[in-house]
Amino acid sequence: MSVVLGIDLGGTALKWAVRPPDATARDLIAHGSMPTGADRTAIVAAMTDLVHRVDVEHGRVHAVGVGVPGHVDRATGVVRFLPNVSGDWGGFPLGAALRRDTGRPITVLNDARAFCLAELTMGAARGRRDALFLTLGTGVGGGVAVGGRLLVGSDDRLGEIGHLTYDRSGPRCGCGNRGCLELYASGPALVRGLRERTGRRPDSPRAVVAAADAGDGPAAEVLARAGRAIGETLASLCAVLPAEVAVIGGGVAAGLPALRPHIERALAERAEFIGPVAVVAAALGPMAGALGAALAASSHPDEPSGRAATGRSHRADEPERRST
Repeated sequence: MSVVLGIDLGGTALKWAVRPPDATARDLIAHGSMPTGADRTAIVAAMTDLVHRVDVEHGRVHAVGVGVPGHVDRATGVVRFLPNVSGDWGGFPLGAALRRDTGRPITVLNDARAFCLAELTMGAARGRRDALFLTLGTGVGGGVAVGGRLLVGSDDRLGEIGHLTYDRSGPRCGCGNRGCLELYASGPALVRGLRERTGRRPDSPRAVVAAADAGDGPAAEVLARAGRAIGETLASLCAVLPAEVAVIGGGVAAGLPALRPHIERALAERAEFIGPVAVVAAALGPMAGALGAALAASSHPDEPSGRAATGRSHRADEPERRST
């Protein structure tokens, strides 16, 4: 039996999922996680060892998909920018390195787009044609599906909803812009917001959510601001890319019950123009990124290190000519 392996590379953990190559619905053979290696060499070696271990335990790996938290060249599998993983990654040919070490076709993509692909195919947006996705964590990632297909770009930045401007007079973002959504709705933004209001130093975004749930006024204000920022940003985006559903995932999504009223209120204010947009929680949990990476590998199992370059945006499962 042949299988497909999906790997989700994070700053602290490497998650993996094994699926049949023609799997449908939520078919899953095995999954797990391990600590992320201390440097690039150790991380690549761990991924290579994982492929060989899956060969022995679950069937020969037919193709591998790797989701990474940064910018990648989808045509070549080269990592362009990877800020939160140990090691020197800029310009590193991850796809080619893994193909050399494993002998398998490798697909490299952004981890947020992997999350979106999984939720669109088998999760909360399954069966929907037009959808927006947000992952709320250390940063804010996202994606856009049109006509039932995920839109992607050559460097896999299409869908960076977290870097849309929410407040032009806001603080400077790590991307160089001011007032990005990420500065209001990410995990660090919730922690910072409560500290600025009260002087308290919560140890995590979950602590802010828990405080709000317990009736803490300042914590509730922080979540209200975050929800409002998400809702207004999505409403503006829907003026260009109409969506029937917005799927919210990531670690901060545990606060969705508190965020949802503010998101929905902002969307309702534009409903006459953008139409109704349902706000739903992601369905696949922390394995969504690995599942999406496996799905991407299943879609393009014969390409050596990613999709063929086209110099334009395209749909994730749209046929294209290969580079020669």
